[in-house]
Parts: sequence; C-alpha cells; structure tokens
Amino acid sequence: MKPLTSSSLLLERIDNATDGIIRSVSVQSPSIITITLSVQDRGREYDWINIVFEVSGIVDARLVDEAKLSFLDMSEGISVIVEGDQAGVGIGKCSSIANLKFLPLYLLGNSLKYEELNFSE
Repeated sequence: MKPLTSSSLLLERIDNATDGIIRSVSVQSPSIITITLSVQDRGREYDWINIVFEVSGIVDARLVDEAKLSFLDMSEGISVIVEGDQAGVGIGKCSSIANLKFLPLYLLGNSLKYEELNFSE
C-alpha cells in the first residue's frame, strides 16, 4: 500500500473511477476499512485494473450492505479528499470533507493508502 497525500494525479489517471465497479467494502478492524474498485487506467491504455483504498483511523463512515453495492451509481465516480489530518473516499462527486458525508457510501479517517492490483472480478 502506498500513502495517498495528493489524489489529483491518481484520480486523473483513473478518471475518478467514473463508471467503475465496486468490488467490495471490507472492515479489516474497527479502525481500518478498505474499498476495492475496478477502474479503467489511462496510463495503461484504458485497461481495467483493481484499486484498493484503505482508510485507517476511521472516525466516520457510511457503509452499504454487500448485496447492494452493485446498485450504487458510479456515473460520477469517486471523490478522494485530503484536508489537514483527515482523509476520506466516497462514491460520488464532492469537494470537501463536510460534503463527503452526503454521499451514499464514504469512509473518513486519519490516513489513506492505495494499492493497484491486476484486474479480477
């Protein structure tokens, strides 16, 4: 996992995960939650990859039942917000931590990491 301090380059490369697929949301521990997405990567000629975001030091979250993940609208992609000592990721478009809390699924914590994986369903 790589720390994510500035999200703009990664999000540009994966086009904010627009029209991506949510593969899973996993509670690793009470303070660590991961979300796995399948996205198209501009840096790899739009090949599909999986990307895992890990939020540590969870302070707030809105989770969705695993059976309902496929029904979440990914047409606006994801938002990754890093403000001061807080970092979060959510499904939908927003520009601040305060607005992140209006999204249908979000994770908010103290740090954010990501990992790129080969595509798998």
